[in-house]
Amino acid sequence: MRGRRRTYERNIASIRRRNAEYASVLADPKSRFKPSTNAATEKKNIKSYLQRPADNFATIAATLRQAYLNSGIVSGVIDYYVAHPTYNYSIYPVLGNKQYAIAGNMQQDYIDMAYQLNMLNVNYWAPKFFKDTLIDGVTFYVKIEDSTGIAYMKLPPEWCRISNLENGVYRFRVDVSKLKQEQYDELPNELQQAFDKYHDNSISDDDQDWYDRKWYMVSDDGFAFTFDHNAINNGGVAISPFASVLADSLSLDAAKDNIDIKDKLDTIRIIHSKLPTDSNGAPTLDLKTARNFDDQMRSRLPDGVVSITSPSSLDNVPLKGSGNEGVYDTVNNGLEQLFYDLGISSSLFGGKTTSSNIVKESVKKDSNWIYTNLFPMLEAYYNFELSQVKTQNKIPWNLKFIRESNFTLKEDIANYKDQLSYGGSRLDYLASVGFTPDQVISQLSFEQQALDIDSIMVVKPTSNTISSKEAANSSGKATPKAPNSNINNPNKGNVGRPETDNPTDDTDRLNDAQ
Repeated sequence: MRGRRRTYERNIASIRRRNAEYASVLADPKSRFKPSTNAATEKKNIKSYLQRPADNFATIAATLRQAYLNSGIVSGVIDYYVAHPTYNYSIYPVLGNKQYAIAGNMQQDYIDMAYQLNMLNVNYWAPKFFKDTLIDGVTFYVKIEDSTGIAYMKLPPEWCRISNLENGVYRFRVDVSKLKQEQYDELPNELQQAFDKYHDNSISDDDQDWYDRKWYMVSDDGFAFTFDHNAINNGGVAISPFASVLADSLSLDAAKDNIDIKDKLDTIRIIHSKLPTDSNGAPTLDLKTARNFDDQMRSRLPDGVVSITSPSSLDNVPLKGSGNEGVYDTVNNGLEQLFYDLGISSSLFGGKTTSSNIVKESVKKDSNWIYTNLFPMLEAYYNFELSQVKTQNKIPWNLKFIRESNFTLKEDIANYKDQLSYGGSRLDYLASVGFTPDQVISQLSFEQQALDIDSIMVVKPTSNTISSKEAANSSGKATPKAPNSNINNPNKGNVGRPETDNPTDDTDRLNDAQ
């Protein structure tokens, strides 16, 4: 019994250690994996870096990260882009030119794919991938997977370089010489082995996983994102599409500082106290006495008033208007230039506008940029992950992000709904309203088969749900019987006036009423 208890305690300790290691992927208390490059603070330096972006991509990324923290406009625009798409998606089999049996095990294949995507947690990680890549220009991740879930470790851009493009997915190398011993325990097993091999000097010239004896080619668990299609030609690095905004962002910060300087000058007053002098202009007070008078005056002056003691005449010198009067115009012009560099209409963020169509067209333009640049990149990565899932029918599956925006959500859903009338995809429609593939098969099956929800949620008869005939025959209310209703009426069901053997103007039945 005692041996079983010890074994149980060892198993519990092992599980806790494994969970702690898994959690450490997302939490780095010692900041050992943060980028090591400092941000630039001078406009002239930024302009110099932008002339050679491939050589200074780490500094440019660090400066944009700093701008995201300091500039409300930069952070607002980046958050706006990240919040634009809904990240809803659906999956479908790629049948190709072969003849497949659509029935059979296809439902089980769908369930397997939906479960894998649920493990990948697309709706959480896709916005993070987007945001990081917008800021850094190029991002590098390693997938960490065990039986409890999947997470991603982001590596500093200083360590990595894109090496190749494989089926739409960027792969990368890691400079193992930049890894430190203190980071060893937090590295994935693959990079730990590369670290050991590098320091053991056991790398051969024929080893295809290594380049120049220090660059390690990460396996398919590693991938990179970038919006610059020339990244491979530029040495495996890239800069953010918003990098051009950095110079104007620093100029705007300087203009705002000038406002603070002008406000101080507008409120400062100088009190000039004259020392008594003789006929020759020499002060009659000794220096110690003059200092005492000056100290007494300074101690009693309010904020914004400065005292100066000298043999000249006493005067009140206001500094209002001595600053740059056009400093506010400089700030406003800087704001407009900043939005122009970002490619965003300032009207979206409370700027002046002459038409609401400007805002609508700007939203559509931004949506198209996301659909064209972000979605194909994410789809390529997730399609690779789906290709690693083994199914019974061995049919490949693809993921497709629904082209819809949170800013035009009602219109986008209506478009998918209208397509149903012409044979459109129901899965795409369900995805557009927020159903994930695992919800489609799990929630809807549960509602129909387990809950028999149709018997619970009975449509309440209203003018919108029943016809006029149903409303007349089964309105839900007791219909009062007319007097002598049990007497057979020979004209019941006929249209128009009843026919008689002696017709009159009031009893002729109209033939056109039939």
